Amino acid sequence: MSWQEDMKLRDLDDSTAIEATCMRCLYMWLQSPVQLLIKVDHRDVYMNEVAKNLACPRPGCRHVGVRISLIKHQDTSGFVGGMP
Repeated sequence: MSWQEDMKLRDLDDSTAIEATCMRCLYMWLQSPVQLLIKVDHRDVYMNEVAKNLACPRPGCRHVGVRISLIKHQDTSGFVGGMP
């Protein structure tokens, strides 16, 4: 069982971007969860179903089936401190 089978599309917040890569032509694009929620029929779709049914937007390819990964746009900062 992977993270894609555990996570639903509606569980993602707006600051997360979905990076999709076509399995045939290796074209990569970014989409927000809101854009994908508009395309699907119901809100309870899992991420593995999204990856299996998403089509490549590149003209001439239109292959169905992509590899997805999540990109979080959060402020990350390292620990700033020292030993006493």
